[in-house]
Amino acid sequence: MFLVLGSGFFLTAASGFFPLRKVGFILKNTFGNIFRNKSAFAGAATAIGATVGTGNIIGVAAAISIGGAGAVFWMWVGAFFGMMLKFAEAALAVKYGNGAMVYIEKAFGKKLYGTFWCICCVLASFGGGNMIQTNAAGAAFEKSFGIPSGVIGAAIAVFTAAVLFCGSKTVVKTASVLVPAMALLYVSGCFAALFIFRENILPAFKNIFESAFDSFSVGGGIFGIFTSEALRTGISKGTFTHEAGMGSASLAHSESGSDPLVQGCWGIAEVFIDTIFVCSLTALVILSAKKTFAEEVFSSCFGKIGDVFLSVSMFLFALAAVIGWAFYGEKALKHITKSNIATNLYRILFCFCAFLGSFASLSTVWNITDIFNGLMIFPNLAAITVLSPEILKIIKNREH
Repeated sequence: MFLVLGSGFFLTAASGFFPLRKVGFILKNTFGNIFRNKSAFAGAATAIGATVGTGNIIGVAAAISIGGAGAVFWMWVGAFFGMMLKFAEAALAVKYGNGAMVYIEKAFGKKLYGTFWCICCVLASFGGGNMIQTNAAGAAFEKSFGIPSGVIGAAIAVFTAAVLFCGSKTVVKTASVLVPAMALLYVSGCFAALFIFRENILPAFKNIFESAFDSFSVGGGIFGIFTSEALRTGISKGTFTHEAGMGSASLAHSESGSDPLVQGCWGIAEVFIDTIFVCSLTALVILSAKKTFAEEVFSSCFGKIGDVFLSVSMFLFALAAVIGWAFYGEKALKHITKSNIATNLYRILFCFCAFLGSFASLSTVWNITDIFNGLMIFPNLAAITVLSPEILKIIKNREH
């Protein structure tokens, strides 16, 4: 947690708070340039699809349940400093090609470090980017419609296999269509729910800010940071959703064929979309409705239609995340071995795990996922720190 925040703060401050200072520039080179630079958007869409998973719904609810409304504030803080980490990952991926493993090897001059990161990435792909996603989607359908969760897991597994065996270009094209569609669907539903509970929106914001520092006073001033459940939960759940610091998104951004600065801007936009926008909508919906889980809100607002809406949203979020992480794991594996046999075995095992995850008990999977996510962070942040002069040079040479 402190490594991610510390590295993000260092890079943000060293860049002169680039995400704040150049908002117009970032918007111009991302959303304002979608139709003119489709390759940059395609790479970003794949990364956003892998990032905006079911954690943006159930993860936010869990954060509020554990850490209170104040956890949302610390998710925002983590996301703000995570923006420059994602910028760095995307920019370096384009500059050196292929992904985090290459710039990690460049930073330390040893292939071993890049290989270690790839192994962790492959193993992590089976957990947070796969089994946890299908489990959430399967549970939503089973609870709402009585459809066995295994059926949903099988559907995601089959669709993922079809996309994977068609190649990386199909993954990117699928993400380019799927991500905008799922985002539009979920955001529309959230705004409709917020309209119903519009009188509670400002009190919800007040609750977020007031609760963020409650445990500090209880824990004894600044030392309360070590006992703040809101801070720890907000940062950890936020990192799980936006993945800044892990280096995973670099695998998608390296496929863009864009230039480092433009793709870096998409990295910033990616964190904003995931946490500042989508996670915040989920949090406001839950807090404004004074419920514990998102499904309770949509069910109470829209009845059976609300159940359908949330289940479909969960399915699309899970599908996009699974496809994105399958692409990540496969690309990391190919850096270790060029064997087609190994690649095909990975695809088969990955899709089987997608099916298995839909009805398996995931307490162990969560623990393993946290371990390998953390192990990806160490070499990635170290490499970004070593290469920070190059990152700052990319900004300085082109931002004007």
